[in-house]
Order: sequence, then C-alpha cells, then structure tokens
Amino acid sequence: MSTTGLGSRPGEPLWHRIRTEWLGLNLGLALLIFLLSFYGEATFLSRINYLAYDATMGITARHHARDDIVIIALDDNSIEALGYWPWRRTIHAQLIARLSQARAVGLDILFDAPNPAYPDDDRLLAQAIERHGRVVLAQIADTQRRVLQSPLPILARAAHGIGRIDAPTDQDGAVRSIVLQRTLQPGEPLAHFSIAMAQAADAHAAVARANRHPDNTPTLISYTGPPKTFTTYPYVKVLNGEVPAATFDGKYVLIGSWASGLGDVLPTPFSRSNTAMAGVEVLANTLQNMLEDRWIHVPTRGTVAVLSLLPMLVVGLSLRRLSPRRSFALSAAALLGILLSNGLLMAYASVWIPPASSLIGVMLIYPLWSWRSQEASLRHIDAELQHLHDNHRLSIRTPGRPTSIDRSLSARIITLHQSIGLLSTTVRQREEALRFLSHDMRSPQNSILALTALQRHRGASQPEQAFLDNVEHYARDTLRLVDGFVHLARAEVVEMNCHEQDLIELVAGACDARWPQATQRSIVIDFTPAIDHAYAQVDSSLLTRAIGNLLDNAIHYSPEGSSIRCDVSRDETSWLIQVHDQGPGIAPEQIATLYEPFERLNQQTRGSPPGSGLGLAFVRTVMQRHGGSISCTSTPNQGSTFTARLPA
Repeated sequence: MSTTGLGSRPGEPLWHRIRTEWLGLNLGLALLIFLLSFYGEATFLSRINYLAYDATMGITARHHARDDIVIIALDDNSIEALGYWPWRRTIHAQLIARLSQARAVGLDILFDAPNPAYPDDDRLLAQAIERHGRVVLAQIADTQRRVLQSPLPILARAAHGIGRIDAPTDQDGAVRSIVLQRTLQPGEPLAHFSIAMAQAADAHAAVARANRHPDNTPTLISYTGPPKTFTTYPYVKVLNGEVPAATFDGKYVLIGSWASGLGDVLPTPFSRSNTAMAGVEVLANTLQNMLEDRWIHVPTRGTVAVLSLLPMLVVGLSLRRLSPRRSFALSAAALLGILLSNGLLMAYASVWIPPASSLIGVMLIYPLWSWRSQEASLRHIDAELQHLHDNHRLSIRTPGRPTSIDRSLSARIITLHQSIGLLSTTVRQREEALRFLSHDMRSPQNSILALTALQRHRGASQPEQAFLDNVEHYARDTLRLVDGFVHLARAEVVEMNCHEQDLIELVAGACDARWPQATQRSIVIDFTPAIDHAYAQVDSSLLTRAIGNLLDNAIHYSPEGSSIRCDVSRDETSWLIQVHDQGPGIAPEQIATLYEPFERLNQQTRGSPPGSGLGLAFVRTVMQRHGGSISCTSTPNQGSTFTARLPA
C-alpha cells in the first residue's frame, strides 16, 4: 500500500506522522503535568490530593498510641457531675495536685480572662501550677488579625511553658498539619504546644529536632489512628480519686474538652468515615509525632513535579511500540503503582507525594495517544481511498466501499466497523434501559390518551364526571411519580442544611400533618414518647418528609379502624424513630428489596394503594445521608415496624 497522501500533507509517510504525534503528545503532556504539579495547591487538584491523602492515611495509619501519653477529658459525665462550664479554677488546681507524678501536664484550656466571681481562684491555680513545676498552658495565635490570646500573667509566670494550640486548616476545613514555630512579630517565635510539653519533660532531643523545622511552615501530622485512639480518663474520676494517682507516673498528661458542644472538634483525615476529632487528641497526635520524629514529609515542589512526571513518561514512551491491549494494561498498572507506592512511602518512609497530577497524566496519556494515533491512521486511510478513487481504482467516491483494496486496509476497515457495531450495541442497550425506566411514567399518559380517544366516540364515551375522575386519577399518578423522582434526586444530591432539632417535635409535626388523612379511615395515630427531648443534628425538611413517607405507608396499608403507634427512643449510639402499623405485614423475601426504586408491595393485589415505589427509596437515601439507617421487622397478618436510626 502506498504511503503517500496523508491528510493535508500528501507526501508525508504515515510513520513520520505517527512519530510526530507521539513526540508532541509526550512533550505537551509532560509540560502540563509539571505545571499542574508545581502549582497544584492553587488548582482543583488540591481536592483530589486531599482525598488521596485521607484515604492513604486511613489505610496506613496503624501506629500504636504511646502508653506514656494520656488524656484527661472534660466529658459529658464530668460536666454533669461538676456542674456547668466554666468550672472554678480551684477545681483545676485540685486536679493538678493529683498529677504530681506526671512527667508533664498540658492544659488545653485558654485561661485568658479572670473570673470576677472568684478573684482568689487565679492565685490558687497559679500556686498549684508552680508547685507542680511541669505544667504547660495554652495560647492561640490568630494569624489573620495578628493577635495572640495568652493566659493571664499570674498563670503564665507560674507555668513551666506556654504553647500554641492553633492548627492551620486546609481548603476543605480539615486539620492535616501544624506549624511548630510561628512568628507573629519579628524576633518573637511562638512554639507549638507539643514543643512546650517536651521542654517541660526535658525531652531535649525532641525539642532540638522540632526547632529545625522552618518557621511558619506547616508540617503534616502522622495520625496514629481514628478518634479515641489514645488512653482517656474522665476528668471527674481522676479528680475524685477513682483513677489512682500512680496511673500518671512518668506520663505526658493532656487535659482538654471532650464534651459535646464544649471546646474544639476538628475534622481530620479520618472524618470521612468517623466523627471529628477533639482538639486535645490532635495535640496528643502531634506530641507523639514530635517525640518519635514521625512527621509526614513532603519533598520540595520541584522534586514533586519531577517525580509526578515519571509514571506518565514511562507509559508514554512505551505506547508507541505496544499493542492497545498492552498499552491499556501498562496504564492500569501505572495507576495502581502510583497509589501503591504512595501508600508504601507513607507507611514506611513517612513521605507523601501528592499523586493527583501524576494520576491525571497516566489517565490522559493512553486515551490521548489512542485518539491521535487512530486519527492519523484514519486520515491516512481516507487519503489512500481518495488516492485510489482519483486513479479510478474505486467505482464510487464513498471511502467505505472500495472494489480493489489492499488486505491491510481491509483489516483496518473491518476493525473500524466492529468498533462502530459495538458502539451501536451500547447505544441500543442504553435506549432499552431508558425505555424500561420510563415505562411507569408513560403508562398513565397512555391511559389518558386512550380515555380521550374513547370519549370522542359517543357509543363508548363515559359520563363527563367519570371521565374527568379517571383523567384526574392518571394525571395524579404521573405527578406522584414525578414528585417521587424529584424528591429522590434532591435527597441524593441536595446540600444538607443540618441544625439541632428536637426529634420529638419533628415526629409530632409529621403525625399532626397526617391526622386528617388517618381520620378519614378511622385510624388513630398514637404518639406518646417516653422521653421529653431528643436533640440531633438533622436536615429538618428532608427528615420530616422521610418520616412522613413512613406514616403515609402505614396509613395506606393499615385496615380501617386500626391504630398506628409511633415512638422515639435511644439506644447506646442512636436515636430510634419507630412507626408500627397493623397492616397485612411483609413477607421476609420482600424485605430485601423493599428500599429499591420502583419496588412496590402487593402490586398485583386488587385495591392496593397507589404509589410510585420511590417512597422507601427516599427514606433510605435520607437516613444514609444523615449517617443513619432504616430497617423493617414484620409478621404477616400482624403488621410491620419500621425503625429509623440517627446518630445520637
């Protein structure tokens, strides 16, 4: 086959065009990846890197919390026992006296204002701090306003040291790093709380290592694990002597808030799968990092940019001589290698290389090369077919129907036709799926059209009122299905607007809204909760509609004259909202598919209540987005109980 006639440059051989495409693609993509990596923090890639970092940290963080770092928590039980916060500072003085054997004590509490009600308490607390001799107090450096919140002078003079407890947050609000040395004013470096703790404990080697970190530069924290990894004791139990004083002999003791609504609770790399972490536990992680010198290190931007190029270049330089199947396998192996090497580097070398730009490079090189190489080949085929036609070797101008053709060209066309056939099959399958999904929506409309057609024939027409009732019925079916689609779609994607809500009031409102509907069928809704309040962080609108769906189903499927019982209770971890009806019950084999879209019970039963099969799918989606769940227990002919769980 001739190699002349390639697109707009007829004399250019195909191999030369392929080589040019290959070289240009590799150079252009290498420049793009270098720039994306070098300026990655200022681009959309930062979000991808955060996700990758959090996932890698969650998999590789299998360190053991040090036995000599413990937390004394101002938890809910302590608040309940000792009274409302803030407590008198003499209470903190008594606690410090019980920690005389501790190697160092850190108070993650900001004493920046006197208590005018008890003017002598500050002096008594200062005396307790001074007697102990190894107490560290907290301060906060506000870098935006360049303001420093420090403890009262009388307490600062008594303390062994003062350390910053502020932590920089990334663009997504998570705390992944700290600044060991921060300077607000020239010549006044402010040490982090963990450095002050190490100084109080005479851990000179750890302090020396920490002082080598550049000022005002974030250092990534190597978290030991999810929240509640460190040994924790309730404040009131230590104060009352239930925890022996010898327990804290030679240990680093951190005292901080753990109670709900009190103190700082910070998102961390573990917040996507667990609750946020108390600020005092973040300090425990940083202290362990400093004592063991186990920070996560990130190479310089230039080094990261160069390293990000390597996987893409290895794949790109190999594509020219590999078959499409092997090229794809190499690209997939490179993607897996990037993720695996990042995990190994973090786990065994405490090194993190942001992978987003490298992943993008490998993901782009294969499809771009396939596109450019196929484009060049197809242009060459088109040019050759045109060349054959111009030489009267084709009977028609259509390139796809040659009469005399090289065997190699025929193979390319067959492959192309096979690809088109595969694409057509995929499109047809998608259209069949869409037709299947839209059947329920089209069915009421077809019924309306059929009624209209019959109404035009006098012999088959219905009375006007009956005709209008039927049209209204099918129109409402359509609207019900559309509403179900809309509500389910919104529940899946709408941004949650969570705030503290009393679940008792929410369920009571849902019950009141269904009272007329229940009264029409002589059904009684019984809601007499055994508790007075049940506060939770929820999206009221979504949760009200979800509970309403459960009540609607209970009313629809309950016999006339029956009762529906609602309740709100709590177990160890969750609020439970229960709706119990006296309906026909649900067979065990149906419960498994109960929450799937378009699944309806007793669809073949005459007189079954109308619906789209989207109500329980909506309930499941709402509960999952709240971090909860929905379950059902049922006994045929005795009724069903739906239980919605919400984190307490």
